[in-house]
Amino acid sequence: MEIAAYASVNDIGRVVSPTIVRGQIEGGAVQGIGQALSEAVRYDADSGQLLTASFMDYALPHADIFRGFKTVFDTSVPCTTNVLGVKGVGELGTIGATPAVVNAVVDALASAGLGRDAERVQMPLTAPTVWRALQRDFDAVAWGG
Repeated sequence: MEIAAYASVNDIGRVVSPTIVRGQIEGGAVQGIGQALSEAVRYDADSGQLLTASFMDYALPHADIFRGFKTVFDTSVPCTTNVLGVKGVGELGTIGATPAVVNAVVDALASAGLGRDAERVQMPLTAPTVWRALQRDFDAVAWGG
């Protein structure tokens, strides 16, 4: 899996430390993309035992799948409630990433002939999940995918 491109424009007010802010925004985007494409907590239905208890079972995004990030800062409107004019960026990258990726996959599935049925797909949108959606199998519960 590889993310071909990801772009975001972020209203962040005054930037005090561009490197830290870029790390927060892009790291948050990776977190949101990981939630959309790979991360899933699974429990055994009978015992309640956590099945995704280690990184061998719980998929996380890897840095090598992210290429072509374009991150733009809009600093034109400083915050008016603090002296520095800065705005919080701690969670900013995650907010739009997950729905943007899910909507991109839904749009691709709709264009592949699923139409409105594409909206039935559920996260995480792993390759097996997308394949099953293309087969119109939306009810299968995916283990690890």
